[in-house]
Amino acid sequence: MAESNTRTALAQECEQAGWQRRIDDRVDLYLRGDIRVRVIWRGDDVINGGSRFADGTMETYSRELDTVKGWLLR
Repeated sequence: MAESNTRTALAQECEQAGWQRRIDDRVDLYLRGDIRVRVIWRGDDVINGGSRFADGTMETYSRELDTVKGWLLR
């Protein structure tokens, strides 16, 4: 069984919440409707930051994983 990490756990929670995920090396892009959340990872357990976009316009940015999770798990 593969070892779990924060990145994988977040991806699983987001999938259950209806998000589509695209992966590009250190970046996960989550899409749902007109909302897009971009998460940049430093390893598999720490983020460098996350950005939330609506209708193609950046609304907010955070370096806090709990804040980014809040955007995704509403």
